[in-house]
Amino acid sequence: MKNYQCKKCKTTIQNTTTPSMYNCPGGSMHNWTDLGEVGTLNHLCKKCGTLVKTKSTPSLYNCPSDGMHSWSKL
Repeated sequence: MKNYQCKKCKTTIQNTTTPSMYNCPGGSMHNWTDLGEVGTLNHLCKKCGTLVKTKSTPSLYNCPSDGMHSWSKL
């Protein structure tokens, strides 16, 4: 199971495969980023406010607020 986030609408979900790209409320198609495997470590992005539970530091790429995520381990 992995964490995915859409760069356009900020939706963050856990799924076993890449979610559907259709019907993004942020405009036509979702732009999903694989943030990493679901785990027990809490990480918060200082830029966009996304909170995810991962096994290790989430991907830095495609922060909805500004290019790269800035993760803090909680």
